Amino acid sequence: MKMNNYNRLLDALDGIFGFNDQVKSTFRKVRQFFDERTNEQVVIIEYRVRRDELAKRKLLRQVHHAAKRKGH
Repeated sequence: MKMNNYNRLLDALDGIFGFNDQVKSTFRKVRQFFDERTNEQVVIIEYRVRRDELAKRKLLRQVHHAAKRKGH
């Protein structure tokens, strides 16, 4: 896959939020505006991750085992 700016951002978001085993991730710009109070340009994005069933089951097992170790 070619690493253009779009793919670099997706890769960074996947790494930050721990979704390296996802099937598909996307983002889109929801809103953009200038905040005159802080003198900043603000961009609000939506980040979505679609995971496969195997990854979801693995995550649920990890959460379940972690809860058992903590005594819950």
